[in-house]
Amino acid sequence: MPDTIAAVPLMPGLRPATGASAPLVRRPGQVLSQVDLLTQAVRLAAALPPAPFVINLCEDRGLFILALCAALVRGVQTLLPPNRLVQSIEEIVAAYPGALCLSDSPVAGLAPPAWLVAAPVDPAAAQPPPLARAPVIAAAWEAILVFTSGSTGKPQPHPKRWGDVMACAAVAARRFGIGPATTVVATVPPQHMYGLELSVAVPLAVGAAVDAGRPFFPEDLRLALARVPAPRVLVTTPIHLAACVDAMGDWPEVALVISATAPLSGELAGLVEERLGTRVCEIYGCTEAGSIASRRTLDGPHWQWYDSASAAAQGERCAVTADFLPAPVPLSDILKLHDDGTFQLLGRGSDMVKVAGKRASLADLNLRLNAIPGVTDGVFVIPAGEAPEVRRLAVVAVAPGLDRAALLAALRERIDPCFLPRTLVLVDRLPRNETGKCPRERLLELVQARGGGAR
Repeated sequence: MPDTIAAVPLMPGLRPATGASAPLVRRPGQVLSQVDLLTQAVRLAAALPPAPFVINLCEDRGLFILALCAALVRGVQTLLPPNRLVQSIEEIVAAYPGALCLSDSPVAGLAPPAWLVAAPVDPAAAQPPPLARAPVIAAAWEAILVFTSGSTGKPQPHPKRWGDVMACAAVAARRFGIGPATTVVATVPPQHMYGLELSVAVPLAVGAAVDAGRPFFPEDLRLALARVPAPRVLVTTPIHLAACVDAMGDWPEVALVISATAPLSGELAGLVEERLGTRVCEIYGCTEAGSIASRRTLDGPHWQWYDSASAAAQGERCAVTADFLPAPVPLSDILKLHDDGTFQLLGRGSDMVKVAGKRASLADLNLRLNAIPGVTDGVFVIPAGEAPEVRRLAVVAVAPGLDRAALLAALRERIDPCFLPRTLVLVDRLPRNETGKCPRERLLELVQARGGGAR
């Protein structure tokens, strides 16, 4: 974000001449315009009790945006937890005393104070705010605190400046051709960095519309896409795409599919493109930096940086800089930088393992595991206490019809023997969270509790 920019509108995509009719949030039987939502946000901001922080737990994407905008108007920092588990929320409240929870549904067992955010009954009856533009927010204000998912350890907080969030959203919108006519449908929660940027910040920044729901099952997703106008952009994960391919039927036209949170195989991307008649792109990023690069999966392994983004080597790792980042951000991943400005992702820094002197990426091992016929889902796990030199790996897999011996035999044909798991746990389903990731703690619990299948 250039230092010369002191303030950024709360809703940069608001166009005064057409704002009253331009849709921002779509839900069955209701369309909430930009000005409708802004009016409701100002009213909610005035009604909220005093609090130094708010924790936005809203699952309805429209109400999430409403609560976020109200906090921005009020000048209160928004905290975005990795999940709605009471323990996670209370840990955040302990670290940020006085935080007020904003939710669109009751959270059972929640001790901290909560405020129920409800959709306006008749948004069309709301009068526009006195000004024909959105309130301005200090660009350098750390308006949002995003917590990591916990897939590699304890969730960590990362502050986001409002100007950076809006600038990155504008760059992402240009990369993917998202504009005022687009409607975004997303399966990922808005509390996650990926969901926040693509399904909240992008609509606010460029005036696109977003579906209020968070469809989970393939039929729910198909119906959500069918009820919004084209052009449609689907923001989702490899897990959801795999489920949709298995349930393909008569799907509406989708202009673009964007995937993140886990590696996407070329085979799956090809099936989605063929059956939906669309393009499938992936986003590269992290909670620390947000989204910073993309690629069309079928075009190969090279990633293209967002406009103004670039990286410089720092030993074995890299640091990325961009106009929308306050400072260079060290990346934990291992990248191969190319002279043409593209790069290849060689492995996630947190999933690179060394066994018997040989290195491998857990992401690559996972792809090979899931390519085995009969395996519907599976992950490699580094057992507790096995760093930095790993002596053994574990696998937790869903493989109906396969026993441990058959699965191990198939793995021997696909990976170096030193990476074969000593513990192999077969389960009915993996403990994936809302973004399709498997929290490490949950996987370790399965390995420890049901790890009797050592080879």
